[in-house]
Amino acid sequence: MGLAQLKKATIILPRMDTQDVVSKLAELEWFHPIQSTSEHLNPYYDDLLLQAQKLYQDIDEVIKALGIAPEAGVMKTMFKGAPKGKTDYNIEDLQSFIVDLEEKSQKLLENPRKLIQERNTTAKHLEEYSNLAAATEMAATMNLDITNLGRLKYFYANAFVIDSTDEAEIRKSIEDLAILSSKLSEKKSSIIVFGSAEDAERILKVFRSFNINPIQIPAHMPQNPSIAHSQATAKIKELETKLKEIEKAIIKLKEEMLTKLLSIQEAAGLAKDVLETTRKPAGTRNFAVIEGYIPKEKENKLKKLASNYTAIVEDANITLDMQEKGQAQMPTLLTNKPYLRTFEVITETQGLPRYGETDPTPMIAFVWPVFYGLMFADLGHGLLLAGLGMLFRIRGNGKLRTWGTLIAASGTAAAVAGLGTGEMFGFHLDHIAVLSDLFAPLHGIVGLLSVSELTFEEVIKILKVSIAVGIVHLLMAFFLRLKADIRMGNKLAVYTHDIPSIIQYLAVVALILAGIGSGYDIIGMFGITGVQHTEPVPWLTFLFGKWVTVEVVAKAGPPVIIGCIVVSIIGAKKEEAHAKAHGKEPEGGGMAGVIVESFLVRITEMLANTISYSRLGIMLLVHTALLVTVNNSFEHGGGLAILIGGNIGIMMIEGLIVYIQTIRLHLYEWFPKWYKSDGTHFKKIVPQMLYTNLVWKEDKSQATNSQQRFR
Repeated sequence: MGLAQLKKATIILPRMDTQDVVSKLAELEWFHPIQSTSEHLNPYYDDLLLQAQKLYQDIDEVIKALGIAPEAGVMKTMFKGAPKGKTDYNIEDLQSFIVDLEEKSQKLLENPRKLIQERNTTAKHLEEYSNLAAATEMAATMNLDITNLGRLKYFYANAFVIDSTDEAEIRKSIEDLAILSSKLSEKKSSIIVFGSAEDAERILKVFRSFNINPIQIPAHMPQNPSIAHSQATAKIKELETKLKEIEKAIIKLKEEMLTKLLSIQEAAGLAKDVLETTRKPAGTRNFAVIEGYIPKEKENKLKKLASNYTAIVEDANITLDMQEKGQAQMPTLLTNKPYLRTFEVITETQGLPRYGETDPTPMIAFVWPVFYGLMFADLGHGLLLAGLGMLFRIRGNGKLRTWGTLIAASGTAAAVAGLGTGEMFGFHLDHIAVLSDLFAPLHGIVGLLSVSELTFEEVIKILKVSIAVGIVHLLMAFFLRLKADIRMGNKLAVYTHDIPSIIQYLAVVALILAGIGSGYDIIGMFGITGVQHTEPVPWLTFLFGKWVTVEVVAKAGPPVIIGCIVVSIIGAKKEEAHAKAHGKEPEGGGMAGVIVESFLVRITEMLANTISYSRLGIMLLVHTALLVTVNNSFEHGGGLAILIGGNIGIMMIEGLIVYIQTIRLHLYEWFPKWYKSDGTHFKKIVPQMLYTNLVWKEDKSQATNSQQRFR
């Protein structure tokens, strides 16, 4: 769980053997190549890459022509399910793998190519006849063979279909020529113009100015517009029927061969990508050097696979401090367990941790359901959301399967929180006769955080819980920042920033609690009005004893905060001096900027960050208020349509809003306190595949799904 320990691997080999070593690395899978370039080429390798690229392009063209997506969409997954099943490929090396794929693709794609070709030909003919039918539609009433017009030797004659409103203008333009017109419809007319051979260009120019072309019928069709239109219409019906039959055959073929087609596309893409990634390794003309990172657990396997070459595996010796200074960087390989792995999508939203940094994913996996559950607390809505998530997890694949698990976890948390609020579709569980007895043993839990009445006391209680959760979450961020600086050996930041920030934040929180304990007499609790506040402080009096009163906290808090600010200013001054000593420009606005930030910005930020977590309770109250509105409408004659439609609408809108708010609390309140988020993703030379399973002939017992440890 967390980040995998990586080692740097270097393989030295004859350049002409590059394709063989790349095959070995593909068998290893867990190899992150360090990108390098060289002016020296391996002609055989380039030919192999070209062969792989052509193979992938040929397969990809067929897949796209069939309209097959790499992953099933949301709606298709819900109602039909995503394609499942993997195709095994026995591999000796990449060269033979590509040849094998070429042979298999020829057989597999033979029928699809025929159907695609037939569909394209039919569609082309359909388009031609449709254009002909459209061109002759208005002239269909003309019982005239226009071939005879083109046979005139000393005269020019041609037929046109025009807008009736343009006829007068056309006659004015060629009034010296013979014109024969006929009404075709209310808006269209036909015109036959007669002139000398020298008048041909002038006649065509006049009609082109009106965007009109002569009536043209393909040579293989009757030249009588009426007969041609009739035959074209009949041919269109015939071709449309044929095209529908072809489309049905394609749909049937896709249903029968979908996973095989996707698998061979994925396999060809894999071969192409692996060869492209390692095309020009560094080195000399005759020798190549391939470098990359591998998990520590793969060291022995790499040495075994590359036993015919010089393989060196060593510690990279790249520290967080070196990465901070930009001197070097290592990729990050997360090794979380399956459930925790689901929440890596949230971590990746902000960015991956640096190598050696703390992975936030396990903490997100715990905090995310708490946040989502509090804001979306309803047993009924939670169960429906969990069911939707499980549907995606069971029927989906790839990323949709991961999101299904996340949705299911969020829904389950909302259902559990719904027990705490005692709500199901906006109705209190005690008011539902069927469920009241079922949940009777949980009477101490059901309704613990009741929102049924929305009284002032209930609202304050909910907001207190929200703020308490926020305080814990922010303290977690402060301590993670402290841990990171200790790990980097940054003692100055530890003693003058991290520890003072934690103490200062605790003092600010204590003053907030004292303000609540004083009945919100913020000015009076500092003794300015002469009133003594001996009231207990929420939580603090319970934890530390009765001696902790509002007055004690109000007197102790400000000196502690000021002391922390002074320490921070001293630390900033030392950091500035250290930066100048090393020839660097100090960050910020000098001493004045440090003082303003310490006295105003940091305290304001702490208050704002803490208050921001009140959205946990506010979203719960909004969710409840919307359900109350829907249920009241139902009870006053709105009918089931209002009840069902309202609940669906609330689930869709609120579910999305709650997701956004949960993301926001992480991205804006939590991550910036401690997380660098600029790590580089560990890119396996063989990526995770949905439809393909590689079985290397030397070790058939191990397939590429041997990913229990890493992915």
